[in-house]
Amino acid sequence: MKWRNRMIRKGQEVFFWILPFCLLLGVETKALRAASLPPADHVVVIVMENKSFGEVYKNPDLPFFNAISGELLLNYWSVAHPSLPNYLALLGAHPPLPQTDNPRVRVSGDSLPEEMVRHGLSVAAYMQGLPHDGFGGGRYPRLFGRYVEKHDPFLLFSRLRKGPERRSVHPLSRLKEDLESNRLPAFSFVAPDLCHDMHGAFSCHMNRRELLREGDRFLGKWIPLIEGSPSFRQGRFWIFVLWDESGSRSSWGGPPLPAVVPSSSRMHGGGRVALLWIDSKRPGHSRVSCFANHYSLLETVTENFHLPSLVPAEERIPLPEKNGDCSGNHGKITLAHP
Repeated sequence: MKWRNRMIRKGQEVFFWILPFCLLLGVETKALRAASLPPADHVVVIVMENKSFGEVYKNPDLPFFNAISGELLLNYWSVAHPSLPNYLALLGAHPPLPQTDNPRVRVSGDSLPEEMVRHGLSVAAYMQGLPHDGFGGGRYPRLFGRYVEKHDPFLLFSRLRKGPERRSVHPLSRLKEDLESNRLPAFSFVAPDLCHDMHGAFSCHMNRRELLREGDRFLGKWIPLIEGSPSFRQGRFWIFVLWDESGSRSSWGGPPLPAVVPSSSRMHGGGRVALLWIDSKRPGHSRVSCFANHYSLLETVTENFHLPSLVPAEERIPLPEKNGDCSGNHGKITLAHP
């Protein structure tokens, strides 16, 4: 009996001696596993139009958007008014951005699609209402058109418009084909037409609430199609749903701005908007209040694909999920009560 008790005490001593090392090993393994999570194989960016954060968040006219799982950024900002410069910023245009919606505007310099193709990665834009691949008109139909080139940033960069990337601008119907055939490119840009992006047009014959509902139905159709695709199920897949700008400075929505705001207007120049980040490997709902803007999204995508940064140095703040906390957001806008 004494021999058995001594063995039990000895076993307990050994157990408590190695326990801290086991715990440390477990923590280290977990940290290594978190640090080695694979990047996304596919990224889809869906851009809606002209609604502030307060106009979409918890709005009963958007039941699908407000119910779908993902990480909602509570402190996400567009960078300019009107719409066109925000589309340019999302793909890499640097300030000063053109303050116009003129579709004849062309910008030079590097862009995300060009960098991806340069590094052997595939890209595509899927534009609702586009009559055929590579169409270069300002709107379609010409009278009361619902497709507008100002929402098609692939065609606003001079080199993209003249280069092979132009052949990667497709009608939205092509997206369904590419999803079903497992041919989705690494990066996809999706833009609804004016009657489905919540912007509206004379030919839509819808009031404001009807436009919101129609936009939500668009998301309710296409996001499940994406999530049901082989690409979404097989690898890591990100979907970003966001609004280009708030529509007007009077409709920023949400809590009031703090008393002190940054001197650089481009960080929040288009108002506070919503961004939802859907990750195929991280289901569930979460909310993050760190500051981010369109350049943060661009930086996150370029980091994911190991591309050179296309973001101005002072704006290189990845989305919160990438940097883990708000420590890099000093001097930016923060909302005490999001």
